[in-house]
Amino acid sequence: MNPIKAVLVGLCFLYSAVYAQDSYAQEIEEVVVTGLRASERSMPGTYLRKAGDFLLLQVDVSNDTREEKVRKEEIYATLRTALAAANRDAAIELSVVDENGLVIPLKVDSATVVLRPGNRPDTSATRISVKTKIPANEANGQALISKLKDFVEGIKVTGRTTLDPDGDVDISIVSPHQYRDEIIGLYAADAKKITAALGDDYKVITTGIDRPVEWVRMGLLELALFVPYKFDVVPSTVSTFVNAPVME
Repeated sequence: MNPIKAVLVGLCFLYSAVYAQDSYAQEIEEVVVTGLRASERSMPGTYLRKAGDFLLLQVDVSNDTREEKVRKEEIYATLRTALAAANRDAAIELSVVDENGLVIPLKVDSATVVLRPGNRPDTSATRISVKTKIPANEANGQALISKLKDFVEGIKVTGRTTLDPDGDVDISIVSPHQYRDEIIGLYAADAKKITAALGDDYKVITTGIDRPVEWVRMGLLELALFVPYKFDVVPSTVSTFVNAPVME
């Protein structure tokens, strides 16, 4: 094969592999919804409101056995007990939430379970999430919270390990970017109504519609997904338009 052609084929194969991995990562991405992904932006008028995929209860895990090695062993043993209990309950999953808000399945190893010093001397601590799927219809948020708390209370701890559920719960969504086309469709329908109401003398110029999907929590179990677009209404005779920057 021609050397140049071989290089091009190799690059195409590499690009395809990277693209496939990136696409797969987007498909399985699960993120916690705690507020605006970009808090400095205001939410636009058109957005998609839906229930989250999972309800998560954050649980602080700590141990104050004097020897550090024993503390780690007792925490790990407790987490293994919790995983075994979750495997017996099809409605419960255990995970950790990383610094980027991504939800990762719990594995009892040093890469997933990050132990940090606790609030007292000779104490180690970490945090896990106990989660359950939010039903598509007629979900009872308080019943789901009670289920998560009951699960935590039923875990048999090892040694001096303690499990302390957080007072608040989070919701998560799987692959939020999959809803982009639906969000754009909602905006297109809204823009069509606006132009129809204004008549032929005016038109709508939209900016930001190409930006990634963002999200914000709207209630105990619901969130809003949106693209941070903006639009301006101008006379239809305008052929050139420059959007002036917003002064801070």
